[in-house]
This record gives sequence, C-alpha cells and structure tokens, in this order.
Amino acid sequence: MKKINDSFNKIFKGKERVLVVLAHPDDAEIYCGGTIARLIDAGIEVRVVKMTSGNRGSRDEKISAKDLEELRRKEDSASMKVLGVKMKNNAYLPINDGEVENDLKTIERIVKQIREFRPDLIITHNPEDVFIRFSQEDSWVNHRDHRNTGKSAIDAAYPYSRDLLFFPKHFDHKKYKSHTTTEFLLVDYYDHVDNVFIDVTNYLDKRNNALAQHSSQYSLEDAVDATDYFTKFEGTKNRFEKFRYVLTD
Repeated sequence: MKKINDSFNKIFKGKERVLVVLAHPDDAEIYCGGTIARLIDAGIEVRVVKMTSGNRGSRDEKISAKDLEELRRKEDSASMKVLGVKMKNNAYLPINDGEVENDLKTIERIVKQIREFRPDLIITHNPEDVFIRFSQEDSWVNHRDHRNTGKSAIDAAYPYSRDLLFFPKHFDHKKYKSHTTTEFLLVDYYDHVDNVFIDVTNYLDKRNNALAQHSSQYSLEDAVDATDYFTKFEGTKNRFEKFRYVLTD
C-alpha cells in the first residue's frame, strides 16, 4: 500500500475559517469529527451547518417528528460542545429530513452562511455518486439529502455567493458580503485520484464522545466501531479521515 501522509498542514496552512455543510446531525462527527476537533485545536474557526434537524431519522413509531427534532438538536448541541464548536457556529437551516433539494431556495440558505462566515474552505458531501463504494465488500446508497447538500453547497460557493446580483437583498445587512471559496474537502470518496488524508490519531476520544452524544442513534460502542471502520488503514497505526480535495479556479 502507498504510504499515507498527513495533509493537514498542506491544506489548512494560513486558513482562518472552515465551513462544514452536511445534511444531518451526526454526519459531521461520522465523516470529519476528528478533523473538526483538530482544526479548532489549531485555532481555526469552524462553523458546522446542518441542512436538516434529522427530524425523521428514526424507526420508533411512537415518536413524533417534532419531538425527534427537539431530541436531536439537544444531542447535537452536546456533541458540538465536545468538538469545541462555538454555539454561534452551530447552525441549522433547517429543512425537513428527506426534503433537501438542489434548488435556488436551498442554495440561498447556504449562500447566506457563506456570505456571513466567509470561509477559506468548505467541507461537504459527495455530490456525484448515487452509490458509494467503500471497498470491494461494502457499498451503500448516497442519501438523496447528502447528494443535494453537496450540489447545493458547491453551487452556493460558485457563482451565487460571489456575484452581487444573486440574492441582492442580502446586502441590505452589513454582515453579508460577496465572497469566493475555491477549496473543498468532499466526504464519502474512498477511491479517488484527489484523495487526501487528515491524521486524527490524537482526536479519536473527542470524535467518539461527540458521536456518542447522539444517543438516539449511537452508543459509545457504536461510535467506537464507526470510528474504527472509517479511520483505520492498512500499513499504519495512525488514524486518518479521508477526503477528496478540490482546488478550483
């Protein structure tokens, strides 16, 4: 196997703000919890945007969507505290679970986040693949919310957050400014020529404890199993989170 190198300094050197745009509560912890914790530890500000509150992500017939939303927001707030995300940077758009669209209404919501936060890099979902191939043995469906979140986040970054005639009413408020983001880390790519690795060996406890705060979805044992599944790689004892890195014009 090719040697795995840590790309943290290469990608994040000189960066001040990273915006994470993912579909559901717990997606951030699963895909990049260690990276978020490491970024914050390095003094980089991280905002985590959840497109939905996960208000339908349950097989419990007795719980309502409203009650599930309240529960999952409470769990998510606790998880963000574990990772070190400031409450002002813990954002919900929110859209009903299962109803994320790649349309102008959705794009505008993300544009507002970009124009206010003005990130140097955006982390979001794989927008392309309907089926995710993790390995020869494991594949899964790329959730429609995930695909549409990835598409909408990239569309929001270019051209909508940059060009002043898109959603011009934003600029009635001083906190919104035209902004261009040209760098992306995309999750759920496991065999791509642009893949990079971020060493999260020293952040496994934070990652596991954060994910376990979503106790309606995971136990601590489940969280550890998920971390092992996604961060263990043959030929090294260190642990890594894997992304597709894209630098655009």
